[in-house]
Amino acid sequence: MVGALLVANWLVYVDPQAHYDVNVFLRAGDAVLGGRDPYPTPGTEEVYSGSAFVYPYLMAVLFVPLALLPSGGPELFVGLSTLAVLAGCGLAGARSWRVYALVPVASCAITGLQHGTLSPLLFAGSAMLWRLRDQPVPAGLVAALLAYSKLFLLPVALWLLVTGRYRATATCGAALVVLFAVTELVSPVGLGTYVGMLDALAREEAPDGLALTGLLLNAGLGPAASWAARAVAGGLLVACLLRSARPTAAPGGDDDGRDGPGGAAASWPGDERLMFAATVAAALLASPIVWSHYLLLLAAPLLVLNPGGDAAAAVATIASWLLVTPHLTTAARLAVTVAVLAALTAEPLAATTRGVASSRPSWRALAVGAGAVLATAAGWAAFWAASRARDAEGRVTGAHLTLLAALALLGWAAHRASGETYRSGTEKHGRPRRGPVGDPDHRGRAGQPVGD
Repeated sequence: MVGALLVANWLVYVDPQAHYDVNVFLRAGDAVLGGRDPYPTPGTEEVYSGSAFVYPYLMAVLFVPLALLPSGGPELFVGLSTLAVLAGCGLAGARSWRVYALVPVASCAITGLQHGTLSPLLFAGSAMLWRLRDQPVPAGLVAALLAYSKLFLLPVALWLLVTGRYRATATCGAALVVLFAVTELVSPVGLGTYVGMLDALAREEAPDGLALTGLLLNAGLGPAASWAARAVAGGLLVACLLRSARPTAAPGGDDDGRDGPGGAAASWPGDERLMFAATVAAALLASPIVWSHYLLLLAAPLLVLNPGGDAAAAVATIASWLLVTPHLTTAARLAVTVAVLAALTAEPLAATTRGVASSRPSWRALAVGAGAVLATAAGWAAFWAASRARDAEGRVTGAHLTLLAALALLGWAAHRASGETYRSGTEKHGRPRRGPVGDPDHRGRAGQPVGD
């Protein structure tokens, strides 16, 4: 089933579309191979032309091998990216075949594959960071590579820090220093010039994207929009940290305030899943540039929070198609996609609906839900009215929905954190032991239940 969906997805949506981003990477790799400057001329419109290489210099070096191929480089990269999406699902803990089917057909995943972007690899890297979180050197190196390849992912290093993984944090910091030092030595543009290109790119592209910065710019906030977006992201991080830091560790964990055996944050009393979700969501909210394929990154913490649940992946996949439709979507293709999604999501959504109906939600829960719906509608109306005065109302809905997606993930993560006790500790011989207490489906590395 999964293989058939991937083949259909490739033939219908992915392969026929020009892979713009990976073509940029390959041209940059070819430039490095030929001793030429891969960057656009600083201070010109070429910087934000959409076809310019604006990544750290060593990223171009990584594409030299693909640039050496006489043909098929873009297709090979996109094929590997497809496998990266599946690997990311596994690394994040997915245990159901439906998750492996749903995530690759989410519209944000399809768009990332169509363009040949880095987003599938960043999704897999984020999931790998979670999987390796208690191994200081590997976790630190993965976090450094994520932050270097996309600077807006710097908050992942903060996640290592706040969860007590000090050796992993130090490894990440040292690796970033080395990467940027080497970049400064070998890159044809200095770090200051490169940062200037990024600033120019952000000013030009932010109003047209899905970033909170662009939403605030279109609403008339002006130059303060980027700082306001960062303040919102920072405030949410702090709120999640305060919520997550409430003691939830089950008995048996070490409580000495230091890294545990193997670098595990044995003593941190909070729910690291909530902070993982918070750092990924905050990174997207603070970034001045967000495109639809960036939202694939939210799947990593979503799967970490729901490793055995199909319903969350089903809701997220459906929501992605409501936010944006991929290129090459026609009425006929959309109808077939809707039918496929209906078949994939019917059972988990029906089971969840029956569970909610049988649990009889409290009046407080209903009131909170109604308040969230009213606040969402009021927020969209306010942004739309402010943007209409600037003839930018057409750019509001997508950015507003992206904001809601990040907030919804954080709300779900906070709900999961409050609904169960999360064990933070180490078993014998230093093997990490993490997971919801009493979850019979949570398995350790050797396939044995985590419980004592």
